[in-house]
Amino acid sequence: MAFLLVLLLAGVPPLWASEIDRGEYLARAADCIGCHTSEPSRPLAGGYRVPTPFGEVYSTNITPDRDTGIGLYSDDEFVRAVRGGKRRDGADLYPAMPYDSFAQMSRADVLAIKGYLFAQPPMHQPRPDNILPFPFSQRAIVKFWKIANWRGGGFAPDPSRDDEWNRGAYLVEVLGHCGACHTPRNMTLGMDRQKNLAGGSAGIWQAYNITSDPTAGVGGWSDAELGRFLKTGALPGKSYAGGPMAETVTNSLSHLPDGDIRAIVAYLRSVPAQAGEEKQPRSSRQGIAASAGPDGQNVPHGNITSDGAGLYASLCADCHGPDGRGSADGGFPSLVHNTTTGAPTSQNVVMTILYGVQAGGVAGRPSMAAFADWLDDGQVASLANYVFAHFGNPEVNVAASDVRQMRAGAQTPETLMLICVEALVAACAALLLLCVWLLVRRYLGRLLSGYVRA
Repeated sequence: MAFLLVLLLAGVPPLWASEIDRGEYLARAADCIGCHTSEPSRPLAGGYRVPTPFGEVYSTNITPDRDTGIGLYSDDEFVRAVRGGKRRDGADLYPAMPYDSFAQMSRADVLAIKGYLFAQPPMHQPRPDNILPFPFSQRAIVKFWKIANWRGGGFAPDPSRDDEWNRGAYLVEVLGHCGACHTPRNMTLGMDRQKNLAGGSAGIWQAYNITSDPTAGVGGWSDAELGRFLKTGALPGKSYAGGPMAETVTNSLSHLPDGDIRAIVAYLRSVPAQAGEEKQPRSSRQGIAASAGPDGQNVPHGNITSDGAGLYASLCADCHGPDGRGSADGGFPSLVHNTTTGAPTSQNVVMTILYGVQAGGVAGRPSMAAFADWLDDGQVASLANYVFAHFGNPEVNVAASDVRQMRAGAQTPETLMLICVEALVAACAALLLLCVWLLVRRYLGRLLSGYVRA
């Protein structure tokens, strides 16, 4: 195993059944399928919607189709795209593609992924147009983001660490690009490396702190518990993956060998602890009435009301139980002692109600239906408040306006930061235009004055 890890880190092809098998493994580790598949029947054909603080970006077709995919990419062009964020025509890719993490991938690994992708059936599927406001609709602005945040250079193993730790570092920081979601952003919307893995966001979804802090992070989890969560997305009594994390487990982590999962755990244990705003571990929360059934459990099934208790009894109790403790086998998650309902923020509970959970049947865990088309903003807020109060963090309160913002794709610190940056840029532009106007006016005044005297 140690020899294999050294070969992988060095980019030397190990004894895979074929180079395509190696490429598939690396593509899984990099979660290419999750981000480049919008329709399960058309894997890797792109069109996956990626909400960002800048607007909505849609992933590209990475099948070998020559018109809408990557069929015309040479080896050098593909490496430049993955590690440097440059399209074949030289335009900059938006950083929704985590090339700031992939920049450290070895060329051999990138080309192995290319070999796997080119072995897949080509699918003709144009990418939908991105929905980005000006000036972010102009790709030229990405150059400024790259100057501030992109750094090239390959991955350098730490000789003071063992092979397992170095493998974990490569999987977490490079291939798995965990920091893209789990690290907060700075003023330039690049990853804040001083707060590595201290919690960030994936669109509206919150990506929690995964450092070793025992309160805000995963320091209170055993190695076995953390490994089980990564492999299955389910850890009864502590956490269940939802949103993008559930998709990552389904498409990537659940396919990795156990040795890789242990390596990820080993590396995460070494990441410096980062404290958060939590007063107690999120999984320790159980609401104010966890032992009591919902007040509205006499509401007939299917009768949608605006009352939180009635909504819970009608839509949720069959799976999660009247007491919120889920099913005995853990297939249906307990809402008590759950890091999502115990969080200090409402985003993940609201987003779960709106858009459900795509669990992919990993470890026998069924997916959850979405209620965005069934419930209005007020009903979602009522249901979320009931869940928080009875099963999770009773200090959280959700308003209908919060739900409306989340539906629209705006409710993250990065979005608020972006609004502030846009306001600052607009103010500077206005000041510059005012100065130019004053200078022009002064120049014209002097010119006309001289003309009159003449």
